[in-house]
Formats: sequence, structure tokens, C-alpha cells
Amino acid sequence: MQEGKFIYLAGFGVEKRLILATAKNIREVFGFGVRFSHITLPPRLGYNPQRGQYKGDTLLEVLSKVYYPDMLKFLALLPFDLYEEGLNFIFGLAQLGGRYAVVSTYRLKSEDERLFFERVFKEVNHELGHTFGLMHCKNKKCVMNFSNSLQDVDAKSRFFCEFCSKILPKP
Repeated sequence: MQEGKFIYLAGFGVEKRLILATAKNIREVFGFGVRFSHITLPPRLGYNPQRGQYKGDTLLEVLSKVYYPDMLKFLALLPFDLYEEGLNFIFGLAQLGGRYAVVSTYRLKSEDERLFFERVFKEVNHELGHTFGLMHCKNKKCVMNFSNSLQDVDAKSRFFCEFCSKILPKP
């Protein structure tokens, strides 16, 4: 069905080890191949100086102009603090049923690198789940459960529950 299609991953100011580990996570959880994009973003794009944050949907809109013929999805990892109108911050943002997603590592940090990477994987899987059409799940352990805090992120698994797994496409 999706043969020959890849999930493209871009990292902007994010450590290479995290990008490589994220690619491994994506292959393991979704079963699709991962390719790396080397696009760049203008340094102040979407930046709101009053808030000291970047507007998530502005970044998502610019990224949505990136296209590769063999692209299934496109995900960008960013070190910036993101927000949306009406919210203090967001961990990430995705086009529901679309191709593009962003995840911020800014609020996921921990001195424990394993915990930090695990948090990033959970948010990556969550946002990619949205691109595959998944909504928020009521199962507290499902990666599609809504996260409003680090405690919420830490409480859930990086995997999809049985119900959500059935909705995801197979490679």
C-alpha cells in the first residue's frame, strides 16, 4: 500500500544522536523507512518576542512546502519553545490526516538522557499518529493520550493501544 514511501525527518539545532535514535524509534513503531532532510528554516520564522516562543502553526505552514516524491510524512524536531493561540505551550503539532508534523524538544528535557529521548519518542509517535488520522485516545497508556504536562508524557507508553494500532496503515 505505502511501498517505496518514507517518513522524512529533519532536525534543526537538535543533537545528531537524538535524530538517529528518533529515526530508529520511527522504524520500530511505524515500520516505515526513514530518510533525513537537510532543509533549513529562517532563524526567526514564527518567533513571538513578547512570548519568547515560536508559533507552531507558522512553522508547520512553512514546512508543508517541503516535498519529496517518495515522502509519506515529514517530521521536524526543533529545540524551540512552541505555542498556539490560547495555549501556554505545545509539545508538538501535526496536520490531522496530513503529511507534516513538528515536535519541540524544549520542554521535554531531563538530565536523564534516556528519559529525555523516551519523551521525544512519545511526542514524535503522537504527532505522527495525528498525521495518520488518529485523534486523542482516552486510554491513559496509549501514546495518543493527550499530554498537558511532563507527568502526562511520562505516564503513557510510546506505543499505540490496540484500538489505535488497528487504524494505522501498514508499510
